Amino acid sequence: MYAGTTLTCALRGRCRRFSAAQAGPNHYKRWIAYRIVTTSPSNAHNNYRALHAWGVWLLDEDEIETHPMARLKPPHVPDQPPPITPVDFMKRVLKGCEGKDFMNRRDEAIIRLIWDTGGRLSEIAKLDMHDVDLKRRVVEVIGKGGKRRALPFSPATGKALARYLRVRPRHPHANDTTRLWLGEFRRRTPLSDNGIKIMLRRRGRAAGASEALGRNLHAHLGRHFQSHTFLADGGSEGDLMLLNGWTTPQMARRYGRSAAAERAYESAQRMRVGNRL
Repeated sequence: MYAGTTLTCALRGRCRRFSAAQAGPNHYKRWIAYRIVTTSPSNAHNNYRALHAWGVWLLDEDEIETHPMARLKPPHVPDQPPPITPVDFMKRVLKGCEGKDFMNRRDEAIIRLIWDTGGRLSEIAKLDMHDVDLKRRVVEVIGKGGKRRALPFSPATGKALARYLRVRPRHPHANDTTRLWLGEFRRRTPLSDNGIKIMLRRRGRAAGASEALGRNLHAHLGRHFQSHTFLADGGSEGDLMLLNGWTTPQMARRYGRSAAAERAYESAQRMRVGNRL
């Protein structure tokens, strides 16, 4: 879709543009179908919502007389459990960070912290030195809406953080910033969100992410892992909401369904109902 009142319709390898007056219900329907095939149902659903809102604006501005999507239903988005990174794969990723140099110590601490706490990429990237409390084993992050919350971490993550903090002063620009994560030695700027993305992708590829996950390793998979594991081990959805900074129970329930299925499977294996026959 272009700015103004035009719609792009990419079908059969051709890209065509329609004015708002020319684009009818069938154009929108075919565009949404194309997005389902080329991206995903959830992405097509987002496109549907954006186009529907655009149609409302066109009506308000008298660019069109009727809403072309008035009878077009949103695409069905199947309820799929969030992807969970296998523990064996994450152990391979961490094994690749076993060196004692600055980069390995830093990367191991970041990866463990994300997969342990479920912190958002932006929250972990913007951590300051004073946000880390090794004695209490928590980091304080600033989430959406500027809300602060504490994320507890495990002893293994605390050990990785302590190791990183011991090598951090060796960085030539360690005193230039109070930000926790520093970039490569030649860079003065702290490690950014994008820098962590690139690091995770590189570490994931080295561990065989394409074969194990069918995708690149990224920070949100750590949030999936933490949420699923927390609930599967008996944690409550309410506690998970507080830890992950969610204001509604929708996401916690989604992970809860995934964890419930795993608990049911484990219970069935333990009970061995068929042995009673």
